[in-house]
Amino acid sequence: MSSATQPIGVIAKLLDLSERRVQQLSREGVIPKATRGQYELIGSVRGYVRYLRDQAAKAQAGAPDYAAERARFIRARADLAEMEAEEKRGSVIAAEQIEAAWIAVLALLRTRLLALPDRLAPQAFDQSTVGDTRNLIRAAIREVLDDLAQPDVQLETGTDPDGIPDPETDSGKGDGGSETAAGPDDQRLGGSEPATEL
Repeated sequence: MSSATQPIGVIAKLLDLSERRVQQLSREGVIPKATRGQYELIGSVRGYVRYLRDQAAKAQAGAPDYAAERARFIRARADLAEMEAEEKRGSVIAAEQIEAAWIAVLALLRTRLLALPDRLAPQAFDQSTVGDTRNLIRAAIREVLDDLAQPDVQLETGTDPDGIPDPETDSGKGDGGSETAAGPDDQRLGGSEPATEL
């Protein structure tokens, strides 16, 4: 047996490959084909070194690095699984749910603010000073804001096409739809009625 040729076991150990991989590289033409089960030692080493050099050049030239791509894919799947777990735990809220909650808060704010003039008009009429009227209005606004500060705002079901409820359909009151509660808009404010001449 010449030192120029070696059995597959020796070539596999020398190149740190399995015997099956050595046979595969031989079929691909990377390593010279065996003659009677013997592989050329120098030809096998040179062929394998050339093969590794070509693979490195391809990787530097922008050929896809499958190991890196696979690692990136596995990381992305792990991130997705983690987000799904956090969503199930309630740590993450879907953007659609946040949008729906904001629409509900703004709809409630709109409804409550549009109801203030009708609710406050009779009370403002009874106030004796501008300061008392101002305090009444401030207290009503604070009440609306305190209600909105509660975390359990429920989604409104009766909404117009913009997603905001119409106070005329929700509460029976609109911008001017509650004259029966507040009285006519042309009522005289403050003081007593002027004396009529006899």
